[in-house]
Amino acid sequence: MPNKVKHGKRLYKQMAMEVAVRNPERYPEILSVFAKHEGEILNDETILEIYKDLFTSKAVESNKLDVDNSSCEEIKLFIRTSLSHNNEWGFPTGYQAAFTRYLKTLSELGFIYTQYNDKIEISDTAKALLDKRLEVSEAFALQCLRFWRKSPYRRVLNDFNYFSFILKVLLKLKESGHSLSYPQFILSLFSDNGDVSSFIDIIARTKLGNNMDAMYNYIVSNYSDIDELHPKVNKKQTVVNDYGNTVFRVLQLTGLISVENKSGNLLISINENRKDFLLFILNLDFKISEEAKENELQYFREIGKITPQLIESISLYREQESFVLSNYNAVLHKVISDYSLTETKIIDMIKSISSDSNEKLFWYIQKPLKLEFFVSILIYLKYGDEYIVKPNYKADDKGIPYQHAPGNIGDINITSKTTNWLVEVTLIRNKTQQLNNETANCIRHLQQSESETNYLSFVAPIVCLDTEEFYRNALIGMIIQDKDNCYIKAYDINSFVDTTQKRLNLIDMRSYKETIVEQMHNKFA
Repeated sequence: MPNKVKHGKRLYKQMAMEVAVRNPERYPEILSVFAKHEGEILNDETILEIYKDLFTSKAVESNKLDVDNSSCEEIKLFIRTSLSHNNEWGFPTGYQAAFTRYLKTLSELGFIYTQYNDKIEISDTAKALLDKRLEVSEAFALQCLRFWRKSPYRRVLNDFNYFSFILKVLLKLKESGHSLSYPQFILSLFSDNGDVSSFIDIIARTKLGNNMDAMYNYIVSNYSDIDELHPKVNKKQTVVNDYGNTVFRVLQLTGLISVENKSGNLLISINENRKDFLLFILNLDFKISEEAKENELQYFREIGKITPQLIESISLYREQESFVLSNYNAVLHKVISDYSLTETKIIDMIKSISSDSNEKLFWYIQKPLKLEFFVSILIYLKYGDEYIVKPNYKADDKGIPYQHAPGNIGDINITSKTTNWLVEVTLIRNKTQQLNNETANCIRHLQQSESETNYLSFVAPIVCLDTEEFYRNALIGMIIQDKDNCYIKAYDINSFVDTTQKRLNLIDMRSYKETIVEQMHNKFA
C-alpha cells in the first residue's frame, strides 16, 4: 500500500513552487527520466535508480559529484550518503525525501503521479510534450491554467487558480495601458481569493510601484500573522528571490507574458503574440472537484488529461504565432533600440555569461538561452544590413526570449538569397555532454539546408578536443563527398566574438577549409 501524506492544517499562504530547479526549462529533461520508469513502484530501489538516471542524463547536477568519471554504483553511493532531507510528502527522511524536490512541480502541474510505494504514472499532457506533439511553452501554459492552489500537495486555503488570476490581472491592466511591476507581482502571490478587481484596486491605492522594500513591508503588515489562518510571512529573501523568482520563471516559460526592464524596473504585461492562445485556454475555464483537492491520484487524473482535439487546436495557435514573428531583423532592432545596446555592451554581456559573472539587465533569462539571445544581437549588429538574422528561440512581443529553439531546428540562421549560415551555441563545457549533445544534430541541421552555400559555426565557452575533432572530420567527410559548398568550424566564445567583430566569419570558415584541403593534399602526395 502507498504511504499516505500526513496533511496539516490548511492556511492562507504565499503562492510558491519548488525552488530546487532554478531553470524550469530543465523540467522536460527531468520528466523524460521519470517517463522511462512509468508503471514501476516508487520504492527506495526505484527512487535510487531514477535519482541516478537524473545525474547521468545531466538533468540534475552536483558540484560534489563527477558523473563522467563515476560508475553507477559510485553515483548511487553518493546519493545514499550525501543527499538527505527530512521526511516530506510521505517520503521518509534521507535521499528519498531529497528526491521529492525534482518531482514536486511536475506533480503539482499534473505531469506525473509519484507517491511513495505507489505506481508511477505519466499524464497524457506529459506524453504529448515528450513526443513533440506539444511544445514546452504550450504544455506549461495549459497545465499552469489547470493548476489549483488548494490541492493535496499544498495545504492552503487559497482556493483558486493563481496563474489564471494573474493573467486576468494583466489583461485588465492592458486595457488601460498599464503593466505590472515586479514588486506588484510579488504582492499578487499573497492573494487569498484570486479576486482580480480587488487586487487591481489594492495596487492602485497603495501606489508602491517599483519599491520592493515598501512592497515587502506592506505584505508584512497586511498578510502576516493577522489571524490564526495567516501565518507569519517569510523573510524578504524567501518571499522575493526564492518563491517569487521561481513562480515568475514558470509563468515566463508559458510564453503568455511579456517582460521589459526599464531602468532596473521589471515590468510584466500580456504577450500580444500569444494573446489569442491565452484567451482560448482561459475560456476552457478549468475547475477541479472537491475530491481532487484532497486526493493526489484524483488530482492527477483531472488535470493531466488531454484530447487529440485540444492538441490540434493548440497547434493552430502555434502557426498564427509563427506568422506574427516572421520579421526577425525588426524584432532584434527593437530590442537594441529599447535597451540602447551597443556592440561593446553586447560583447561584454556575452563574455560575462561565459565567465559566470552576474549580468543584471536580463537577469530573468536563463543563461543558456541568454547566450543565444546575445549572440543573435551581435550578429545582427554586424550583418543585419546584408543578411536576415533569424534566432529560432521563442520570444515575446518585445523580442525577449522565453524558450529555446525546438529540438528539430538549429539555434540561429543567418540567410541571404544564396547563403545559409547556421550558428549553434552552447554553454556546455563537459567533454562527454558536449560531444553527445552538440554535434550530430548540428550537422543534420546543416544538411537539411537547401541553400547554394552553407556554413556552420559551433560556439562554446571551451571547445573540447573531441568536439573539435568531430567537426573537423565532418568537414573532411563533406570534402570527400564533393560537397564544395559546405564550411564548418568550431569556436570558443572569445574567438567567435573577435571574428564576428571583424565581420570575418565566412572568410575564416572558408580559410579553415582551405587549410584542411591543403593538409589532405600534402598527406596523400
